[in-house]
Amino acid sequence: MSINIIKEHIEITPGICGGKPRIAGHRIRVQDIVIWHEQMGMSSDEIIYHYPSITLSDVYAALEDV
Repeated sequence: MSINIIKEHIEITPGICGGKPRIAGHRIRVQDIVIWHEQMGMSSDEIIYHYPSITLSDVYAALEDV
């Protein structure tokens, strides 16, 4: 995945989520998505089912960013 595409979906803003990478426009951290996917075994579709305000592309960018 291209760095520019990841930047469209992931942002870091001091003072929001402790300055940790997060889904652009949301307070859902990249590390949360990684935990849900890798440790809890949630599929990308399950993640967006529980958090419908993010997109499948957001989830893929978060997983690629790690």
